[in-house]
Amino acid sequence: MSNLNDDLRQQIADHRIVAIIGTGVTTAATNSQPCSSWHGLLHDGITRCVDLSRLSTNLADGLRAQVDSNDLDLLLSAAETVSVKLGAENNDGEYGLWLRESVGSLKAENKELLESLRDLDVILATTNYDGLLEEITGFPPVTWMESAKVERVLRGEDKAVLHLHGYWEKPESVILGIRSYERILGSEHAQTMQRAISSLKTILFVGFGDGLSDPNFGSLLDWTGKVFSQSEYRRFRLARESEQEKLQALHPPKQRIFVLSYGKNYDDLPKFLKSLTSEKTAPPPEPPAPPPPIQFAHLPARPRCFGRELEVNTVIDELLSDHPKPIPILGTAGIGKSTIALNAMHDELVVQKFGQRRFFIRCDGIKSKINLVAEIAQQIGIPITPNVEPALLNNLLGEPALLVIDNLETPWEAEQLLVEGLLAELAAVPDVALLISIRGNERPGNVNWRESICPKPLALLAARETFLAIAGNVFATDKRQDELLKEMDYLPLAITLLAHVAEGEPNLENVWERWQSEHTAMLHRAGGINPQTNIEVSYELSIKSPRMKSEGLRLLKLLSILPGGLENDFLSNLMHRDGLAASNSLRKLGLLQDDAKRLRLLAPLREYVRRKYRPENFDQKKLTNHFISFTSKLGNKIGKEGGAEAIQSLLPEVANIEEVLSEQLTQRDRDLSRAIEATLAWGVFILFTGVGTLKLLHQAAISSSKRGQLRNEANCLHSLGAVKSQRSEYEAATELYEEARQKYQKVGYEKGEANCLRSLGAVKSQRSEYEAATELYEEARQKYQKVGDELGEANCKYSYGKLLLKLFDYAEARINLEDALNLCLKVGQRLGEAECLFNLGRLAEAQNDFDKASEFFANSAEIFRQIDNPLWYHKVKLWLAKISEDEATKRQHLVDALSVRDRIAQIDLMLLLEEMHGKSDDVATLIAS
Repeated sequence: MSNLNDDLRQQIADHRIVAIIGTGVTTAATNSQPCSSWHGLLHDGITRCVDLSRLSTNLADGLRAQVDSNDLDLLLSAAETVSVKLGAENNDGEYGLWLRESVGSLKAENKELLESLRDLDVILATTNYDGLLEEITGFPPVTWMESAKVERVLRGEDKAVLHLHGYWEKPESVILGIRSYERILGSEHAQTMQRAISSLKTILFVGFGDGLSDPNFGSLLDWTGKVFSQSEYRRFRLARESEQEKLQALHPPKQRIFVLSYGKNYDDLPKFLKSLTSEKTAPPPEPPAPPPPIQFAHLPARPRCFGRELEVNTVIDELLSDHPKPIPILGTAGIGKSTIALNAMHDELVVQKFGQRRFFIRCDGIKSKINLVAEIAQQIGIPITPNVEPALLNNLLGEPALLVIDNLETPWEAEQLLVEGLLAELAAVPDVALLISIRGNERPGNVNWRESICPKPLALLAARETFLAIAGNVFATDKRQDELLKEMDYLPLAITLLAHVAEGEPNLENVWERWQSEHTAMLHRAGGINPQTNIEVSYELSIKSPRMKSEGLRLLKLLSILPGGLENDFLSNLMHRDGLAASNSLRKLGLLQDDAKRLRLLAPLREYVRRKYRPENFDQKKLTNHFISFTSKLGNKIGKEGGAEAIQSLLPEVANIEEVLSEQLTQRDRDLSRAIEATLAWGVFILFTGVGTLKLLHQAAISSSKRGQLRNEANCLHSLGAVKSQRSEYEAATELYEEARQKYQKVGYEKGEANCLRSLGAVKSQRSEYEAATELYEEARQKYQKVGDELGEANCKYSYGKLLLKLFDYAEARINLEDALNLCLKVGQRLGEAECLFNLGRLAEAQNDFDKASEFFANSAEIFRQIDNPLWYHKVKLWLAKISEDEATKRQHLVDALSVRDRIAQIDLMLLLEEMHGKSDDVATLIAS
């Protein structure tokens, strides 16, 4: 064991340690104050939820039992509930106030342990949310979300305390429940930094009980076990003598974690820590620093780089290997290929290996093999002669050299075989590391490349950092920032140019307005004459590439008017035999994104192509006809048999339908009857799902009015009124219904009038104006009867039956609801059938006939499931749970309701399920609360 202690002591002396501090240290330093441990903090949070009336006493007792169970899954579930109820996801002030008054108020009463950690003079990191280490060290806190600051601390440039699970003063950073763990597990930078710590530093865990089994550290330890099982380097964990054997058993040998005893009692820990620094092994004298390598005059400076740690480190690892393979960096224009290459070139270890023999060759204007050879020779300093190529290869033989050839596609496309021959010769030179970047996803032949590095658009956090690094932190809280970044589709070049546009502005409102009108035309700077300073120039290089085939250009134009992309299966229908060749052409140029069996363009490219290029007339006509027929056919199925499948087919096409139909509805010289029919079907989709905008209905109403088509205009106005009424905008709905009714009267369309009267009756009923509603329903019913519309009659009887149910007139309510049900069955209206059954179930429940009510509700729920109406299905399942006496049946109904939770957000079903576990409280009380 002394050998292990000596090893740890030497690692501390060599400044290789990152000490990760757990809650045991906070508990000891505060003399076990209640909120110093995770369990204590959760108990305090549960109490706070009860005090704020956000949790019932029964639920709180259940959560406390989960906390005390020491089962990690239950603990995380309880933590998630506390987090949700205090409003963590919604930036609720109560969540921040609770953190401030709990962990934020902790003070060090026993400072000896904290001081001994400070005196180790190592990098300090912690999973605790408190500021005790800051209190003793005077260092500032840095959270896992502040990626640039984390890197500076790990590189030794700044002194700070790293908060791996967040800091109380920054509530958004605190990792408490399941969702917040998902955030840190999904943060590329946070996970990369943790792995970098494990790879490059020796970790010392202090003050951990079972904390190393949480999802974050659990995944890290699994990774280290796979990667470092053969490593000679150790990691250490401190524990009491009595716990040493048990904790060591938790770490398989492949994790390389050794548990050291610091003594028999907790009080022995400070003394042990002091012993690690009092007997330091003197480090060997440092050799004199070598003179700094000479920076070659033409090597560009190191550009700012966010969110590309994995790609940069991959390049560095390859370059530092004994026999680096040639490295291709491939991708679309503006994705950051040059940035990755330059950051790797400037890495400290890469500089040590290659020194001044690092060469960066831009190929933007090079269109032949001869000119490429001349450019490389000029960069190296070789005179240009007729025999320059042999001289170049001979020069490279001397000592290690790194050649980075940027935008190689320009000469390669001009003289493909000749350039490939040159690359093969360069790659064959011993000690030459070759790195190329190419716009596209195709590598030159004749070279034994390593696996391609293909950067993707940035994650949101890295996109923000990229933008703010240039535009300034004044925009850090601007509400338009994330909207603009999304419009850029998180493309690095687009974000960089956008940031230059924003710099100096008081806010981002003007930038947003410019983007709406100018789009990619605004994304340029410094004259905008090259691909690095003008995104449109960069796009044109790809579009005008010799590798662009005619069918590829056709597909590019079509995709520019499809913000939702094109389904793979429809490609062959649209372009027949040319479809596969077209997509292949765009993929090789890096212009195509393959997302979930769909083909799409990144947003800036799509906007540019849409403005500069128009699809061929026959292609656009075919695409328009497809979406009109598609929307009409499926939209008219909603609420009927097959409605569920129709909705699922329409959902991925929302953006495309609105784009294509909008363009069609604004054409002056076209017959719009089919487009308006599709738009009305789209209104039914919106009514059922809540997805989509009302833009198309407004446009269709205006276009119909301009053409004097009053009936079409009235149909659109009535559809708009239905959506407004569903959203409880009753004043607006009433105005739209009245306007539609007048237009139906002018053209003598009595069924349309009846629809408006019934809809106006529904609004009156919602406002508890029952007498007026009754008169409107009856007037509508008579008109439906006059024109022979049985479905219209059914709707009136159904609506009147619901009204009578509200007024406790059960006998008349049953008569009207049963009449409505029979009419719906007669005409095959499944939605009406399901709603009638549901309200008959409510009536039976009100009269205490629970068996009959259950039968009605069950039949109703099955129909709503079949036609895919999640809101109603959820509602009926809760009623079934309410009246079920059997606990297992009650729980199953709640589970069924939970199955559609991600599609509606009206009730916290997780809490209902927890309440039902082993209890018999009335679900109705829970629903009402």
